[in-house]
Amino acid sequence: MRVLLIARKNLFSERTRLAISVGGIALSVFLITFLLSLFRGWNEKVGGFVENVDADIWIAREGTTDFLAAGSFLPVEGVDERLSRIDEVERWSPLIVRPMTASKDGTKMDVQLVGYDPVSAIGGPVRIEEGKGVPGPGEVIVDEGLSRRYGVDIGDSIGAGGRDWRVVGKSSGGDFVASQTIFITFDQAEEALQMEGLATFLLLQVTRPSRAGLVAGMIGNADPAIVTMTGDEFAASTRDRALGDVIPILTVILILAFIVGLAVAGLTIYTATVEKAREYGILKAVGFTNGYLYRVVFEQSLVTGLLGFLLGAGLTVVLGPFTQQLVPQFVILVRWQDVLGMAGFTLLMTLLAAYVPTRRLAAIDPVAVFKG
Repeated sequence: MRVLLIARKNLFSERTRLAISVGGIALSVFLITFLLSLFRGWNEKVGGFVENVDADIWIAREGTTDFLAAGSFLPVEGVDERLSRIDEVERWSPLIVRPMTASKDGTKMDVQLVGYDPVSAIGGPVRIEEGKGVPGPGEVIVDEGLSRRYGVDIGDSIGAGGRDWRVVGKSSGGDFVASQTIFITFDQAEEALQMEGLATFLLLQVTRPSRAGLVAGMIGNADPAIVTMTGDEFAASTRDRALGDVIPILTVILILAFIVGLAVAGLTIYTATVEKAREYGILKAVGFTNGYLYRVVFEQSLVTGLLGFLLGAGLTVVLGPFTQQLVPQFVILVRWQDVLGMAGFTLLMTLLAAYVPTRRLAAIDPVAVFKG
């Protein structure tokens, strides 16, 4: 208790220095937690639609790697006959996906135009939030992310695929951050995109989902012109395509944020230790051991780290939703596991920051202090 009292007295005697130290750690914690939460949000959004599609296996033309850059063309004719020979295939459904630029009143919008079979509903809207659940001729259902970002509402008209479509519903679960999904029926997509008899993907449901990987491998081995992936594999591949270039940049920023917090905390604690060298020398002279003084410095560092962590994590929780409202592309997902992990990183930061000052304490000569 006496150690903590001395540490607190040293800390709060210089409130400006304390504020700088706490602020540096808080900034570091905020940057790391915010960017990590941003990555979590993007990761969930980008792969979320594919994961929510009720398909165990995705089939595409060889060379197709993900949902976002789909350039696959598969003939639909004869698929029934070929798949009927595979006992484990329960049913299948074609899906057309075409990345394109849509427009509303002159505003350009990056979208994924999805044409799905309304009977099976496989590959259709994940959740209907408002309006019709199934689009009719000349009608489209848009993701609510598109609605928020561009002000697209039910009753509006948007241009896509060389046609105008009337918005009749809003869905959720199809936001890829950089682009959003819009849904029309498969027949309408065939006609508008001139893809009669063709599909981008064939989506399969199997009787035993646990064997989806084996069935996908069997189908893929039988035809080298196609690629087959399970739903989880395709979602992971889509995430890699969208976020692969972001991860190295994010990693560098996280490391820099950690270094900033470490440097600010270390410098302020070291400066405080040097300025109070005389007081520490007196404590040594009257019998206090180096171990005791080390504890004082570590207590100071831990208190500073705790205050900085609480401030930084609090800023993330408070500013996250506000930022998302201001910039829809900033999808913030704060997980308690990440907050606990950040607490551990802050502890490591404060312990490292206290190391150099403890070395300075060990070099203090009580005799020299009294002579000075």
